[in-house]
Amino acid sequence: MRGEGRAPARRRIRGLRALVAAAVVAVMGLVAGCSQATVARLAMQSLSVRGARPLAPATATDPPTPTLEPSPTATCTPTATPTATATPTAIPTSTPTRTPTATPTRAPTRTATPKPTVVPPTPVPPRPSTGLVLANYFAWYSANGWDACNISAGDKPLRRYSSDDPASIAAQVRQALDAGIDGFTLQWFAPGERTDANLGKLLDQSRGTPFQSTVIFLRHIWPGTPAPSQDEVVKAIRYLLERYAAGPNWLHIDGRPVLFFTDMYRVPVAPGQTPQQAWADIRNRADPQHTSWWIAEGLDASYLATFDGLYVYKIVHADYPQAYLKASSWAASVRAWEQKTGSRKLWWGTISPGWDDTRSTCMADLRVPSKVFRIDRADGAFYRATFDAAAASGPDGLWVNSFNEWVEGTYIEPSERYGDRYLQLTRELAARFKGR
Repeated sequence: MRGEGRAPARRRIRGLRALVAAAVVAVMGLVAGCSQATVARLAMQSLSVRGARPLAPATATDPPTPTLEPSPTATCTPTATPTATATPTAIPTSTPTRTPTATPTRAPTRTATPKPTVVPPTPVPPRPSTGLVLANYFAWYSANGWDACNISAGDKPLRRYSSDDPASIAAQVRQALDAGIDGFTLQWFAPGERTDANLGKLLDQSRGTPFQSTVIFLRHIWPGTPAPSQDEVVKAIRYLLERYAAGPNWLHIDGRPVLFFTDMYRVPVAPGQTPQQAWADIRNRADPQHTSWWIAEGLDASYLATFDGLYVYKIVHADYPQAYLKASSWAASVRAWEQKTGSRKLWWGTISPGWDDTRSTCMADLRVPSKVFRIDRADGAFYRATFDAAAASGPDGLWVNSFNEWVEGTYIEPSERYGDRYLQLTRELAARFKGR
């Protein structure tokens, strides 16, 4: 009969279903974290239950297909050793596994990473209020010397004078003040020498005015007697500070007298000593408390280890006629030393109307020999260009080279060729600088 003929097939199907159910129970047991023995026991129970189920009565139609739900006993019964509750992230092992919640997880201890030591920049004292315009000044001309072969371009002062004449000095002070110049830097050789006498006259003729002057120190290159030495340099500096610096018309910044220097590398040195070391020794002897401002000349900023500021005498050269355009770079080296030392350093921007020393070779002088050349004034255009470059460098003050240098052709005082054109232009530029 059709129902009896199908009985063996149904038994095979039920057997296969029982095996599948047992496999499902085993997998669930493993997922639940049960031991292998427990899983085997549950699988056997599932097979036993499935195998004991009686056959359905034979009918004309197939009975409903039984579901593969696991037996109610297909759960992992806790044993004497508690197992953790199964979670989706548990990994089955031969021993009960721990879930993240079985034992509270302790947060890892963070070890503080040492921070690098940050050394703050050395504080720089407040910038002294200067806004000063100074002019290079020479006090060694004679009334009968204006026809000399080395006078630049054959030009002459509009009014010929002697540097020893107090009235002529007084007139120059008035001209400078009217042009916005605040003081002269007088080229000075030695105590008792001609330039020293004229320094005293300059300070006397400035009394009652705001005009304050200082010197450009030359004792270390003066060829007089006694010969230059570090001892003589120290004596000369002490002389200036003691004799003149307390006067009302000596240049002061923030209450401290000012000294300018030049030709730094020409200082007398001891065996094995550098010029920088020589100046350091000189300062330790002449001004150990740094009660005055010492302004060095040149492009070597290493002198700022001893000095308090820097200026550049010659901003044009035969081979570098536009060297003045480097003013901002020169200023940056001063500001870098400011940060390095923690001491205020003054940067003086140099401006100049031109240059013409092409007649200077006809007689010897104290200058270091160099190629002569000429820079055309271009009716003031060159003067303005040097001013623009200097002003852009953020200087503490301006230094005009020069009021009356007649050999190098940088003078701005009235002349036969230019009249007072360059005094007027200086007045304009000084007003721009002070009004910035």
